Amino acid sequence: MNRFLASILVLISFLFLMGMGELGGTAPANKVPAPEKNFAVRVTDREGIQTSLSQFSQEGKVFITGKRGGATVTVPFEKVSQMQIQSAEGNEVQVKLTLRTQDSLDIKVDKRAKFYGKADFGTFQIEGKDLKTVLFLP
Repeated sequence: MNRFLASILVLISFLFLMGMGELGGTAPANKVPAPEKNFAVRVTDREGIQTSLSQFSQEGKVFITGKRGGATVTVPFEKVSQMQIQSAEGNEVQVKLTLRTQDSLDIKVDKRAKFYGKADFGTFQIEGKDLKTVLFLP
């Protein structure tokens, strides 16, 4: 009887762990998270390729999250006119935000953070480390 129970527990554990395969993974290449508001941007990557996007988001959110000193900050896209990704430092990239008020703000963002959007030709996703600039269009 103990072997039978042990076999059942192993089987249940196996099935449970197999079901966790998609947790924490990336979005499928043909889908982008649907943000609550549509932001149009022009993205330039590290290779200099420009792409116009709609439904731009950071992992489905319509704000950028990063570190400013010891604090975690979120800046709504409504307040941002441009993002310039500067240099990588460990697991983070330095991002200079130009706000619509013409003020600037420097934050550090996880270099693996995913940014999504829709282009005329299909879906678009890029990691923070591969971005150069993001220009928010009016």
